[in-house]
Amino acid sequence: MRSLVLGDMMTTNVKTLREDDALSSADWDMVVSEVRHLPVVDAAGRVVGILSDRDVLRASGHPPAEPLAVARVMTRDVQTFPPDLPAVEAAVHLLRAKHGALPVVNEAGVLLGIVTTTDFVELARRALAGLDIHQPHARA
Repeated sequence: MRSLVLGDMMTTNVKTLREDDALSSADWDMVVSEVRHLPVVDAAGRVVGILSDRDVLRASGHPPAEPLAVARVMTRDVQTFPPDLPAVEAAVHLLRAKHGALPVVNEAGVLLGIVTTTDFVELARRALAGLDIHQPHARA
């Protein structure tokens, strides 16, 4: 049996942001979509940052005179991962770096999907229930 890789478990229908999007709109998108992380991409779809619910919370304590752009509060130094990375290596990264989401990109840095800690919890639930963990991801 082959090892599970990020490409097997990533969510592919990912809502993304642009750097000039309004933070208030991004916050609303997160609430409506029930997600805690939104990748920020450039015009070519390459990951340039990620916005987390924590970033939004930090910014909410300082109401601006004008609307804030996502670029002002997003995390820019984002580590991305290839779809063929073994899931066990990704889990180690999540634990060590204390990240909540891993953007999955192709060789050109274009976003293909995202894997979150919730995806790993779902994987654990399926494994513990004796279900096939290689079935397509429910949120793909």
